[in-house]
Amino acid sequence: MDEKNKNPKEEWHWFTGGILVSLLSAATYIIFEWLQYRNYPFGVTSGFGYISSRLSRLFSGLSESTYFKELLGKPSGTVEFFILVGLIIGGFTASKLSRTYSPENIPAVWIKFKGDSVIKRYIFVLIGSILLGYGAGLANGCTTGNILQGWAHLSLGSIVAGASFFAAGIITAKILYREKGGQNVGS
Repeated sequence: MDEKNKNPKEEWHWFTGGILVSLLSAATYIIFEWLQYRNYPFGVTSGFGYISSRLSRLFSGLSESTYFKELLGKPSGTVEFFILVGLIIGGFTASKLSRTYSPENIPAVWIKFKGDSVIKRYIFVLIGSILLGYGAGLANGCTTGNILQGWAHLSLGSIVAGASFFAAGIITAKILYREKGGQNVGS
């Protein structure tokens, strides 16, 4: 047996992930009902805001911002901060359990279509992150909150936002990766 086949990757089926996310969403309803907190935060946007509000104390101009003051007083910011921490720990744990953990600076599909420049990759990531944050602000929440929580509530705004996220993702992929393919990316 060659080295490649000793530890085959065990990617999770999409249905398994869907069931786990549904159970997590149901658990948030139960927990927040028990806490008598009815906003059901299940997203990450406020988590980043919460971190920023804690750091705002380092800068005099930001510490007076009503936005940051409001976030410091909301329990959802604290909860969503811990959701961020859980996402990092959970993602790492899942990749280790499925044996798909593979740290990389540049994904193989990026190298195939855009080259191996780390600087170019990081510039695209920076610009994409800024646009993603701006879009999350326009949509009044991130993809996690709008799709996972908003769709569970059958929120029309979240359904429209989620459909827009998917459409924008497809269009962006078509623009960035104009060539067809994707199989055997490393070759």
